[in-house]
Amino acid sequence: MATIAKDIKHTAGGENKRTLLDMINTRDELTSQSGHYYGVTELSLRDSDPIKYERFYSKIHASVLAARESARYVAASPGSREMGEVLWGLATPEGDTLAVSAGFLSHTAIFPVAVRYMAKNQYDVNDGIEDGDVYAVSDGLTGGVPHPGDFYSFVPICIEGEVIAWAIGINHLMENGAPVAGSWATFSVDTFMDGLVCPPMRTGRKLKQESWWKAIWERRTRAATMNILDDKMRLAGCAMIHETTHKLIEEFGLDYYKRAIREVIEESRGMVVDNMKSTMVPGTYNGCAFRLVKYKGLQNVWAHADKNTLIHVRGSVEPNEKGIKIDAEGSSKWGYHSYNATPGGTDCAIFLGMINSFSHNTKVTAGIELAVQRNYPRGSIYNPDNEFTSNSNLWAQTVALNSIGFGAVSRGMFSRGYLEEAFTIDGNWGAFQGQGTTEDGSAYGFTNFEWLGGTGRGAWCYKDGEPLVWAAWSQMATIGDAEEFESTIPALFYLGRKLLPGFFGYGRFRGGPGNSAVHWCVEPGKHLALSRPNGGLSCTPSVGLGVSGAYPGPGSFMISARGTNLDELIAKGETPRDARELLEQHESGKLKIDNLEIWKTDCPELSLQNNDLFVDAAGSSGGWGDPLDREPQLVVNDLNQGVSTEYQFLSDMHGVVAEKNELGTWELDEKATMKKRADLRQLRLNESQPVAEWWKTERQMVQKTGFNEEVKEMYQQSLSFDKFRDEFCSFWQLNEDYMSEE
Repeated sequence: MATIAKDIKHTAGGENKRTLLDMINTRDELTSQSGHYYGVTELSLRDSDPIKYERFYSKIHASVLAARESARYVAASPGSREMGEVLWGLATPEGDTLAVSAGFLSHTAIFPVAVRYMAKNQYDVNDGIEDGDVYAVSDGLTGGVPHPGDFYSFVPICIEGEVIAWAIGINHLMENGAPVAGSWATFSVDTFMDGLVCPPMRTGRKLKQESWWKAIWERRTRAATMNILDDKMRLAGCAMIHETTHKLIEEFGLDYYKRAIREVIEESRGMVVDNMKSTMVPGTYNGCAFRLVKYKGLQNVWAHADKNTLIHVRGSVEPNEKGIKIDAEGSSKWGYHSYNATPGGTDCAIFLGMINSFSHNTKVTAGIELAVQRNYPRGSIYNPDNEFTSNSNLWAQTVALNSIGFGAVSRGMFSRGYLEEAFTIDGNWGAFQGQGTTEDGSAYGFTNFEWLGGTGRGAWCYKDGEPLVWAAWSQMATIGDAEEFESTIPALFYLGRKLLPGFFGYGRFRGGPGNSAVHWCVEPGKHLALSRPNGGLSCTPSVGLGVSGAYPGPGSFMISARGTNLDELIAKGETPRDARELLEQHESGKLKIDNLEIWKTDCPELSLQNNDLFVDAAGSSGGWGDPLDREPQLVVNDLNQGVSTEYQFLSDMHGVVAEKNELGTWELDEKATMKKRADLRQLRLNESQPVAEWWKTERQMVQKTGFNEEVKEMYQQSLSFDKFRDEFCSFWQLNEDYMSEE
């Protein structure tokens, strides 16, 4: 304790200021030696005067909350203003999070990555870091940013030449300037196709951007106006935090500030660890997911990327005395596609679940990061040994890793009896993006975030899930206003925007229904094209596989309907409002379509003409419990309320028999339901197979290695990591050299 206090006092004056690298080395050494953040083993300031301590922190927290609620109304794109795809924070000089606003909290995990890069490369020594400088960061390798579509502004707060804090603002860009237009460069093969990628670089001084920075947005992105507005928004919020922090230090003193920020982080670390111990059951929670990369035939220019890849997402959660370990060993290796991640970006994903689960009753600081140990093996998709991999669409598969971890926490809490916290976890998001040119030659780019902002929440262990209220990446789910998105895409208008009947996972309790919208192309000008960067796919299983015998939520998909007779339907007032209605109208012959395509994976950029339709569906969630245990009246209620519309499907799924009365209302036949359920349970028994027999049959298939090309490559990559090889070969009783020479 005395050593730390002396060290802090020594650095209060500019004459004895330390470099950023000195500070980071001290932080790491003291934390490692003591097991406590910065060597703080006693919370002396908190214990001696708790009112002063809490008043100190409340002012810090209030500053970042105020930045969010004010800055996005100063200047912002619809994605930032309406949907709140933003965050502001204050960090220590080493980049450790002190306080964050509402928003996508896990993005704070990258703060130290960017600061440590600047320290290692001696930005403060070679170039100088001054109070009120402005730095831009969007690179995954040097800045830890998840993908270039997420843009960060760092503003150093300095006293007498020493960095004592960083004010940081983040938002999700509407368009990032990659070859594939939008926020996620879906078909990138390396970082040179990712769009505007910035390692930490100074773009302004004294809280004002340089003139050349505006030109970068104008020349390197398709939505310059939106991006410039967001840039001003981030800086406005940082300026508010910058001013408040200086006033805070004037009020409390620099020595108090330097000691208090260490105590705040150590306090939260201890509480997070306690939360983990009290809510998790010891053991190893394993999970896996898959994500298809369908590039074959679409990469004629890049021959080395002209292939399909099946990504294996492997994760385990292991509670321990220090908190929790997240281990991604066994996941696929990196590839020439846009779905790679960096360690910082992976942290952003897994801390979605960790923060929401374990920081609920304490300050959200770097304490959560200290309580979670991570293993991302070198060479894997989460820690590439190639510095030029693309990570422009990492969210499409890292959300699955988060769902594995988050789902493990949910099962752990269920085992402890915390029923209100136990639900089926997934992040089955959707979005579309693209570019266009108006008739007068004006070019624009866009992203529609709506099905990213709100998805269906998975079923609880005691009740049905709910639509739209869930977003794994934010505490405030919102799909934004349709009119706002229409204003950013001049040629697209909504014909419908609604919940999709039956679009959820079935179980004793069903998941929250997903969403669907129909977009109508009207006079597109010279050009309009869009693509899809969704997380979930209909061609691979959902991560929210359903718990205790339930079904997963169906994956997201989209439909392109080009060359239609929409004018005739408009005249009759019979336009489709969701994916189901479009397909039904087409099957009945009402809606004629020259080119109908249903996309269950990522699609290439699709060009749209007048009266073409684009339909998307996403946001479904998984169920909980055996569907045959569902209360029969709940099934009937879903039919009568339009939540589900296919009676025969529901009858076979839940074993429920119902009939319509003279008013057209479904009524339950209890006796017939009991009989049908008994028959279905007997059918299950008749079709069942002892596990020992199943294992022998499956083992023969595994031994033959008769997998298709994508699956075989996936296994070879995962088996190159020792932990997965040991688990796999042990379970199937295979030789240690299994598939190693192929």
